[in-house]
Amino acid sequence: MKSIVSVSIITANYNNGRYLSEFIESVVNSTLLPQELIIIDDGSTDESIAVLEHFSGLGFLKIIRFMHNHGFTDALNAGLDNASGKYIMRADPDDILAPERIERQYQFMEEHPDIDVVGCNVIYFKDQSRKKINISNFPLSHSKIADTFKSGLHGLQHPTAFIRGDVYRNFRYQKVFPGEDYELFSRMVKNGHTFANLPDALYLMRIHPDSSTSNLKIEAIHQTFKFRDQIFGTHTAHWRIYFYYQYIRHYRSYQLSEIFIIKYLHLLLSGILFPKKIWRKLKVVNDVKLK
Repeated sequence: MKSIVSVSIITANYNNGRYLSEFIESVVNSTLLPQELIIIDDGSTDESIAVLEHFSGLGFLKIIRFMHNHGFTDALNAGLDNASGKYIMRADPDDILAPERIERQYQFMEEHPDIDVVGCNVIYFKDQSRKKINISNFPLSHSKIADTFKSGLHGLQHPTAFIRGDVYRNFRYQKVFPGEDYELFSRMVKNGHTFANLPDALYLMRIHPDSSTSNLKIEAIHQTFKFRDQIFGTHTAHWRIYFYYQYIRHYRSYQLSEIFIIKYLHLLLSGILFPKKIWRKLKVVNDVKLK
């Protein structure tokens, strides 16, 4: 029988019914099981509720149902309000946990009481073909992660966060999306909390046209850098915001495109717009199907 550890997973779901089964099964197949998997359904109108009811026999599954759509940050805050674990872990319902993710992050935090937040790298994969695209390359040390947030960029991937419960519960997400994760983690950095990332890819992130980052608007990038300037007392030039938006737009087009020439044209353009980030981030994986 698998061991159960004091970990609360919080997941906000809105109309991801077609992915929910695979996500929940990835939690069930973990080498260590969480104390609770809290899924907040944010007024879904698809088959999400039927899928969740199918898994209602799982002892660790807790379902919070909003009858109307409240928004991503309200759903996450409801998860925080109901999480009782020593550690609180984030995950998204259209993604997949590697079997050892819970165990690896749990053991790391138990062995490093000085760390408040630990993330990990991710494998990005295409929804339809199941082909791997690339692996992220986030900074590992607190100083580099903090510097990344201070520069207006993301020092870890939001759904990979594994956080001490007594730290996470002291924070709440602002009613802003996207950009809510940058704002919250930057406040943690500003308040002196310590971060780390595990080098291994323990999370599989699905790339599809309906995902929030695939539909990112320049206003969201403006909001992120506005948070940066408010929290860290900096000033971000408009041209930098525009260049960063174009970098993200072309990089996501590279991830989604199925046409070789167009795909790598977008990659080239993203590299020209932000060469330092693209070479740090891009660690290409062979296009083989996920098992």
